[in-house]
Amino acid sequence: MNDGPKSRGEVEAERGPLLRVHWTLLRPTQGAIGYVHMQTKRARYLELPDNDRAPFFEEQAIRVVLGPAGLMHVVDHHHWARAWHDMGIPEAPVRITDDFSALDGDSFLRALSNRGWMHPFDEHGREIRVAELPCSLAELPDDVFQSLAACLRTAGVFENPGELNAKFAWADFLRQRIRLRPSTVEGFALMLAEAFAASRRRDARDLPGYLSSRNINTNGHDYAKLSVRFQWPLFERERLKI
Repeated sequence: MNDGPKSRGEVEAERGPLLRVHWTLLRPTQGAIGYVHMQTKRARYLELPDNDRAPFFEEQAIRVVLGPAGLMHVVDHHHWARAWHDMGIPEAPVRITDDFSALDGDSFLRALSNRGWMHPFDEHGREIRVAELPCSLAELPDDVFQSLAACLRTAGVFENPGELNAKFAWADFLRQRIRLRPSTVEGFALMLAEAFAASRRRDARDLPGYLSSRNINTNGHDYAKLSVRFQWPLFERERLKI
């Protein structure tokens, strides 16, 4: 067995080829996303030179699994997917992780749940039936606590252990300790300050991915520049097509 570094071709073969598919084929496997987190991804993409965007699609392609009825269920990169969708990218760049198209509906859902690829919770953190999940990426509502958790992860407060997306556990932790504020830059900034304070609590140490020895650094990151780079009212007008 060759344990040395893999060539790009070997890595691509494992990940599967990059496909371009119509957005209507994609189905979310979670009930909400963080809009602020999604908007920073959009900003990151728009900063790329034109000739770097195709390789970026290769790197950040939406991970999907094939399910019954020929639909593709998103199991990673929901935020990138929504950002590209809202930007009007004609087709979704995807990589197929697994093919479960031969399974019946119940077996398919069990396969996703067993792999930690199903998160049927709404924007308030309440568990919902799988049938109540949004039918498209465009319908995913905003869960601001996911954005707060993403900020903490970026700053080095926690990391994802293995395949587990620890962001959901951290979002629920913050949801129980931080008061929801108005959807403005000032409101988000206050919640973010409280999120960092909450992350220093003793009970935060039991959360998945907690980094006991951390060097928090937000200098130069999109979140640190949120107040000057992110025009919240403009974003809302664009999102709502007003």
